Amino acid sequence: MTNKVVTKLEEKVREFNSRINDEPTFSKKIEGKNRTICICISDGENYSTKLDNLKIESFKETEDTTADLVVTASSEVILALMAKESSPIKAYMSGDLKVKASIMDMLLLKSLF
Repeated sequence: MTNKVVTKLEEKVREFNSRINDEPTFSKKIEGKNRTICICISDGENYSTKLDNLKIESFKETEDTTADLVVTASSEVILALMAKESSPIKAYMSGDLKVKASIMDMLLLKSLF
């Protein structure tokens, strides 16, 4: 299932970068934000990326889970969240989704997914 997660993460990176190019209001919200992001798949690998200069890089497999924004969930939960088949609030409240980030970074994450 991890290959599906990687494919979906790359799709989200393309969508995010496209929005930055196509939507001036969105790019203004992101401007000046430089963050590291780690997606930890509890039944798979960890993937990290950087938001830098109004662009998110491709996710890379990593062992380092120290980042400004860390999201931990199973591949099933991550895929459901990215497909908008599940609510992040419900997943968080049920313990299926763990997020380590500031409130501002959580809002940034919402715009990515």
